[in-house]
Amino acid sequence: ITVRLQPGNRKFTETNFQPLHIHYDEQTLQTHIMAAYAERGLDSMREAERLMKDYFRLDRQLFVEKWLPQSVGALRRQTTPESWRAIVESLRNADQTRIVADARERTNVLVLAGPGSGKTRVLVHRIAYLIRIRRQDPRGILALVYNRHAATEIRRRLFDLLGEEARGVTVSTCHGLAMRLVGASFTGQSGDISKGEFDKILKQAVALLRGDGLSRDEAEAQRDTLIEGYRWILVDEYQDIGPDEYELIAAVAGRSTEDEDSRLSLFAVGDDDQNIYAFKGASVAFIRRFEEDYSARPVHLIENYRSTANIIDVANMLIAPATDRMKAGYDIVVNRSRRKDRPGGELEGLDPIGRGRVQILRVLKDETVQAVMAIWELERLSKRAPDWSWAKAAVIARNWRQLEPVRSYCEARNIPVQTASDDPPNVWRLRETQSLVNWLRRRSGSSVRVVDIAKWMEQQPSGRWWSLLREGLEELFHELGNRETNRQDVIEWLAEWGRDARKRQTGLLLLSAHRAKGLEFDDVVILDGGWDWPSNGDDRDAERRLYYVAMTRARRSLTLLAMEDRHPFIGDLDGPAVAHRAPDGNGLDIADCKRVYRTLNPSDVVLDFAGQIASGHRALQALDRIAAGDPVGLQQDGDRWLIVDRHGVAIGRLAKKFQPPKDATFWKGSVFAITMRYRSDSAESFQSQLRRDQWSVVIPELVYCP
Repeated sequence: ITVRLQPGNRKFTETNFQPLHIHYDEQTLQTHIMAAYAERGLDSMREAERLMKDYFRLDRQLFVEKWLPQSVGALRRQTTPESWRAIVESLRNADQTRIVADARERTNVLVLAGPGSGKTRVLVHRIAYLIRIRRQDPRGILALVYNRHAATEIRRRLFDLLGEEARGVTVSTCHGLAMRLVGASFTGQSGDISKGEFDKILKQAVALLRGDGLSRDEAEAQRDTLIEGYRWILVDEYQDIGPDEYELIAAVAGRSTEDEDSRLSLFAVGDDDQNIYAFKGASVAFIRRFEEDYSARPVHLIENYRSTANIIDVANMLIAPATDRMKAGYDIVVNRSRRKDRPGGELEGLDPIGRGRVQILRVLKDETVQAVMAIWELERLSKRAPDWSWAKAAVIARNWRQLEPVRSYCEARNIPVQTASDDPPNVWRLRETQSLVNWLRRRSGSSVRVVDIAKWMEQQPSGRWWSLLREGLEELFHELGNRETNRQDVIEWLAEWGRDARKRQTGLLLLSAHRAKGLEFDDVVILDGGWDWPSNGDDRDAERRLYYVAMTRARRSLTLLAMEDRHPFIGDLDGPAVAHRAPDGNGLDIADCKRVYRTLNPSDVVLDFAGQIASGHRALQALDRIAAGDPVGLQQDGDRWLIVDRHGVAIGRLAKKFQPPKDATFWKGSVFAITMRYRSDSAESFQSQLRRDQWSVVIPELVYCP
């Protein structure tokens, strides 16, 4: 090849690139010809030989018309018809198709996606389009998501579409990306990184990407090294980023870089109506600035594939009064294929009371009465709805306090119930997790396969946390397949995954509205209480948006409870999609709501209890034997309480600060979790009083009766 340099600083024009376009078009056609030859060869070698002879005998146009009867557009695509159908045509939504199949070379896009509109699907299919149709290197694509739960879902869907190619795409949280950029680790004995520490790491990552203190050339070279050849960045839940995440995304994308060729194409998905994390520093201001920051006009996804038309209409009524909405004038609507369905869905013909409408139940101003009425309504629906499952239903509240009597009532009635606490245990610290980590560290060789871990896990007992780890192993397989992986990378993955691990739903799920974000259920009840108490830093519409998020989790039925005449949001909801009811509560018995379930956290127990016990003490043997789910009791010791096993052996002590529920008596207890503590966790001045380097800490769940 001969390269001739012409003097001057002349810029390239479209004409200069025309020969290159012709070359690539011909290359694409040859790929389709080879695919046609291979397909026919699988069926009949004689037919394949005829194709080959015609290739050399016929002129180009006659050959294409005879053997490649696809449209001209299909022949110009750098993919097979099967891939095109799976990635683009399967969307069956004009708006989604336009967004996914955007063929512009360099473009920034903001997708304003209403709840249930398929935003994750669009993001996944956009990535698949870049890889299979645009023939982009998967290693040049970075997807940033809000949490590990979302990362796992995106990886799973990508794998279903692309197979092994999906593993080359980087799917990470902003925090995870920042940790890798600065060389920090999620592991370590604590596995617990505070928000303040994360903020520092994010700032360090941004400073590295910007090249603070370096010359322009040095800064650009450093950024190129750090971003590892990324060309495309896709961001989910853009409305929930905070100032540090905003700066990180801008630095990765190269928003302020003078060299346009060094900027990444940015594809962001979000919905300002679902901004609910202002108390964590997130700001809706950043999504509202996207058009100005990246010269991009927003596109809208408003067809809802999740909820009935009645639920959608009422959700639109609720969010409409919010100010400064980016989607004002773009109300969500039921998707096209369901527009002729009954507005109330299947329950419109099966439930003679609710008839598929959103029900607003007015009850006495009493949280125990509210709890009973919520479960009564779900039990009533369970007799009407086909394929009812408690594992597809949820009760959502503003705060955990409103959910306590619901759990008590469910436990008493043997309704399978599950809680999604806003303060879950540190999964990295669990004894089960540390057992797995220790096994990985003791293995000979530096690499491991997922199948090796699975074989070891099969030998472990059943239990709440072993079950969670097995679910995590399935997620790891989606990311790694069964290829050999450095065991330290697996350990790092475990530490990051544990920060947002979620157990699969097996019963009625009780959770706060914040925890409900990103989930969906067949049947939803939303409790009253606390909706007029905004968190610090929230704007005046924050609680309305949070309630809107809770409402739009529902697929089939939605019930809203009001304990007062004037609810902050739902009092004015009316129309054909709404049914107002005031159940009389005849036969209401709230006695089963009086038990109090207290799941303690590490601050409620004496963490160094077992660290101070002499070697050989029977308490240490008891701690080795006990497991999550085993029964425990309480034994008073002066003004403190000991935690004892079924044999009366003390295995822990409650902290001085612990206060039992007022006017309640301890009934029973069980081991909620067992975490590991290390000598280095304690203050240096106290370490001399400790007799071992590590020990188990029992975290109990206690039940009190009136």
